[in-house]
Amino acid sequence: MSTRAELEAALAKAEADWRRASEHLDKAQAERTRANEAWALAHGERRDGAGDRRGAGAGVRKAYAERRKAAADRRGADAARDQANADWDQALAARRDARAIFDRARAALDELERASGKS
Repeated sequence: MSTRAELEAALAKAEADWRRASEHLDKAQAERTRANEAWALAHGERRDGAGDRRGAGAGVRKAYAERRKAAADRRGADAARDQANADWDQALAARRDARAIFDRARAALDELERASGKS
């Protein structure tokens, strides 16, 4: 059976881990928000393009690098958004794991306190 000091140390460590995981989650959320804004901007620029691409000068517009660059920006924004979402999911899972460890340590300490109170 664990001693009170061991359980309190485990509880303090679990709480510190949970706080660290929460901070990481907050940073991941901020990065996710920036990636979503960049994605919306890149896709918004696509919709702002000329409506009639068959009009006069459409063949000339295809030759310009800006058209290819816009597609590359959209792909980059998609990749950044996917990575930000993956990082956020990982940070959320780490925070959940830290909370589970904290809850187990807290329950063990509470059980120890109840057991010592009955004696």
